Amino acid sequence: MNKRIIEEICRKVTPPVPPKKVTAAEKKTLDKEERRQKARERQQKLLAEFASRQKSFMETAMDVDSPESDIPMEITTAEPQVSEAVYDCVICGQSGPSSEDRPTGLVVLLQASSVLGQCRDNIEPKKLPITEEEQIYPWDTCAAVHDVRLSLLQRYFKDSSCLLAVSIGWEGGVYVQTCGHTLHIDCHKSYMESLRNDQVLQGFSVDKGEFTCPLCRQFANSVLPCYPGSNVENNPWQRPSSKSIQDLIKEVEELQGRPGAFPSETNLSKEMESVMKDIKNTTQKKYRDYSKTPGSPDNDFLFMYSVARTNLELELIHRGGNLCSGGASTAGKRSCLNQLFHVLALHMRLYSIDSEYNPWRKLTQLVEEMNSQLGNEEQQPEVPILYHDVTSLLLIQILMMPQPLRKDHFTCIVKVLFTLLYTQALVALSVKCNEEDRSAWKHTGALKKNICDAEKSYEVLLSFVISELSKGKLYHEEGTQECAMVSPVAWSSESMEKYLQDFCLPFLRITSLLQHHLFGEDLPSCQEEEEFSVLSSCLGLLPTFYQTEHPFISASCLDWPVPAFDIISQWCFEINSFTERHAEQGKALLIQESRWKLPHLLQLPENYNTIFQYYHRKTCSVCTKVPKDPAVCLVCGTFVCLKGLCCKQQSYCECVLHSQNCGAGTGIFLLINASVIIIIRGHRFCLWGSVYLDAHGEEDRDLRRGKPLYICKERYKVLEQQWISHTFDHINKRWGPHYNGL
Repeated sequence: MNKRIIEEICRKVTPPVPPKKVTAAEKKTLDKEERRQKARERQQKLLAEFASRQKSFMETAMDVDSPESDIPMEITTAEPQVSEAVYDCVICGQSGPSSEDRPTGLVVLLQASSVLGQCRDNIEPKKLPITEEEQIYPWDTCAAVHDVRLSLLQRYFKDSSCLLAVSIGWEGGVYVQTCGHTLHIDCHKSYMESLRNDQVLQGFSVDKGEFTCPLCRQFANSVLPCYPGSNVENNPWQRPSSKSIQDLIKEVEELQGRPGAFPSETNLSKEMESVMKDIKNTTQKKYRDYSKTPGSPDNDFLFMYSVARTNLELELIHRGGNLCSGGASTAGKRSCLNQLFHVLALHMRLYSIDSEYNPWRKLTQLVEEMNSQLGNEEQQPEVPILYHDVTSLLLIQILMMPQPLRKDHFTCIVKVLFTLLYTQALVALSVKCNEEDRSAWKHTGALKKNICDAEKSYEVLLSFVISELSKGKLYHEEGTQECAMVSPVAWSSESMEKYLQDFCLPFLRITSLLQHHLFGEDLPSCQEEEEFSVLSSCLGLLPTFYQTEHPFISASCLDWPVPAFDIISQWCFEINSFTERHAEQGKALLIQESRWKLPHLLQLPENYNTIFQYYHRKTCSVCTKVPKDPAVCLVCGTFVCLKGLCCKQQSYCECVLHSQNCGAGTGIFLLINASVIIIIRGHRFCLWGSVYLDAHGEEDRDLRRGKPLYICKERYKVLEQQWISHTFDHINKRWGPHYNGL
C-alpha cells in the first residue's frame, strides 16, 4: 500500500521524460561497443579457462614426488626422444597418433591435371590466333615430346623395359593437395553419412565421395591415411652413416630384392587400398594404360611412380621453377607428399622387378660379357641405361625400398644416379659439338687421363665418352639432323661447365624436394648462379673439401661405385650396339637438356574487339556451321561450340569433351558473345567472370552496353595462377552440374 502511494507521488513530482531519439550513426556505434564488450568478455572467459586447464596440467605433470625426477640430467639428454606423430581430428576433437585399428587421414583433393604437359621451351607464351594465318601446333609441348619418345622406345625395345625408362602424367597426371586438416577415418565415414542424409542443396556430389573439410570448408574428395610412426624431424633413420658406398649399394640391392609382403587385413591397410583406387579412378583409363599388353601390371607400376613425379614437378612449378627461395613457399606448407609416398611404396613393393632386369645392377655392377646383353633379331633388347630418364629411376629405386627409408640409403641412390646423369650430359654435349671440337676434346682429355682424380675431371670423362661412342655410328649419320642439333657457339671450358650444370639441375631440384619431404630437411635459399653447388652440397654429393672451391667444378660431385671408365664403356657399348642398326633413332633417343619453361595460358590481345571480329563469324571445324554460342579454349586455342548439339559425341557436348582431352577434365573457355570466362572442372562448371573491362574497370557481360573492352592483365594473371595452382575448386564457390551439356 505504502509502495503504491510513493510511486504515485513520484510520478506527479517528476513527469515521465520521452525517450531520446537515437540516430542511425549513434545506434551503429552503440552496437559496435556492445559487440566489443561481449567479445572482450568471451576472450576473458576463454583465457581463464585455459589458465585453469594449464594449472591442473602442471600440477599433474610436475608432481615433485614423481620417481622420474630423480633421473640424472645426463641420461635424459643423452638420447633424443623419438616422439610419435600426433594428429587432431577436426570432427571429434580428439588428439592422438594414427594406428592400424583407428587410422587418421589427411583431407585431400585428388584431381587429374595436364598443366605439366602445357610447358613449352619458349619463355614467351603462345598468342591466341586472331587471323587465319596464325595457328598453334601442339607438337612442341612437354606432353607431345614425351609421348613421341615413349612411342619410339616401344618400337625398338622390350615393352616392360620401356615402361621403366620414362614417366607419364604429363597429361592426365594425378595431383594430390590438402588443406592440412586431419580426421579419423571412422569419423569421416560418419560425416559422409550425415551429408548423404542432409536435404540441403549442396554444390558437390556426396555419391562421388566429394565433401567439404569440416573445419575450413575447403572442397575435397578423399582421405589420405597417415602411416603410424615417428615425426619426420625426429626420425632415428636420419643419422649419418660411416659405411662405404659399396656396402650401402649391397644393402640397397638386398632390400629391394625382398618381396613386399601383402599387409595384414587392418583398417589402415583397407584405407590404403581404398585411396589407391581413388587415385586410379581420378584420371581416365587412356592416361594410365601405355603398355602394349592390355591389363599388364607394368601399367600400374608406371602409373604409381609417375604420380609421385607429377606431384614433385608441380610443386617445383608452384615454387617458380627453381629452389632459390628455399622453403619460402606456400606449396610446401600443406604438402602431403610424405603420406602419399607411403601409400605408393606399399603398393609398388607388391610388384617385384626381376633382379636380373633391375636397373640398379646396370648402374652399380660390371657385366663380364657385354655381348650377352645384345638382343637378337627375334627378341627385342632392353632399353640402354643411357636412354633412361634418371628422375624416373630415382623414384623407382626409392619406392621399391622398405619404408621408412634410411637417409644413408637415399644418399647412396642419389650418388649412383648422379654418375649416370653426368654421363648422359657428357654424351649430349658430345653430340652438340662438331667433328673438329670432338677431335680436339678427345685429344686434350686423353693427355690428362693419368692425372690424379681423373674420374672427377669432365675433360677426361668427355674425352673417354667421345672415344667410346666413336666406335659406333652415333656420330656418323649426321647430315641435316646434326645441323639442327649442333650448336654454332664455340665451346669454351666455362660454357661447357655451365651446360653440364644446367643439364643436371632439374634432377637436383626434384631430388632436393624429395629429401625435404621424406626427411623434413630445410631447403636452402641461394642465388641462381649458386643453385647447383648449394643443392649438391645439401644432397651430400659434394665432399666438404670441394665446397670452398672456386671456380666450382660439377665433376667434383661424382662418386663412382665402380671404376668410372669401365662402367662408362659398358653403357656406351649398349648405345653402339643399337646405333649399328638404327643410327638416326639412336641420336633422337638421347636424353637432352631439359628446356621446359613455366606453363602459361595463351596471350590475349589488348582490345576485345579484335577477338570478337575474328571469332563471332568463324565456322566450327566439326560441323562447318557458325556456332550460336562460340567459345575458345584459353589453354590451346581450340575453337568450340558451346552447348552445340551438332558437335555432340557419345552424349558429350564439345566443350566438355574438349576439357577432357585438353585438360584431363579442366577447361577454361572464353565465351565470344559474352566476354565471360567459363570453367569446367570434372562434372561441374562455374562462371569465372571477365578479363576484359571497359574504361571504368567494369565488366560488360553479354556485350549489352557495347563499350570498348580492354584486357585486365591483373585479372588474367589471377586466372592463370588459379589454373597452375589447381585452386579453381577452392576459390570459386558457385558451382553447378553441367550434365555434359556444355
